[in-house]
Amino acid sequence: MKAREIGLIGLLLSLSLVLQISPLKVPTQWGMTIDLVAVPIVVIYILLGFWGSVTALVLLFLGLSLVSSASWLGASMKFFATLSVVIGLEIAKRITRFDFKNYKRERDLVIFVLVAYLIGIAIRIPAMVAMNYYYALPLWLGIPREQVIPTIEEWFHIPFWLVIGIPNAIQSAVDVVIGILVALPVIRSLPHILE
Repeated sequence: MKAREIGLIGLLLSLSLVLQISPLKVPTQWGMTIDLVAVPIVVIYILLGFWGSVTALVLLFLGLSLVSSASWLGASMKFFATLSVVIGLEIAKRITRFDFKNYKRERDLVIFVLVAYLIGIAIRIPAMVAMNYYYALPLWLGIPREQVIPTIEEWFHIPFWLVIGIPNAIQSAVDVVIGILVALPVIRSLPHILE
């Protein structure tokens, strides 16, 4: 890994950790907060590619384990949720052959964003439903797995998969759209950053 890549990852990773402890969060009625923590990881993906963003995600997991009130449990959920977004971006890039540096039409950008978002939530929502059922909620709530779905549905009066799916779909939209909107001006102003 080049010094430039290490510097970019360090800078944007520290921004992610600051965003984790900042009050820039919107709580949802389903218990999850919508935040900007993964946006720098999306920017890293756009600037450095898939493996750079995976490296940053591993480091984010370690950092969030230390600074997040949700400890390693919340950090692991953020890791896998954001990994779903990054995988969605990578698959969309291969399908659409989108090039961040040389795209010509805004229509191509919109198509890329939509495809990346849809693929990302197609991965993220089932993954988060399964992880919340089998792993996170039994540990977080201290209840047996068999009680997770009835408990959550009793609290929120909607199906379990919607309780998990709706905020994750919203969070994915924030991650993809804001991440791309932040990264594109950087690429236009500093095109050599991708070389």
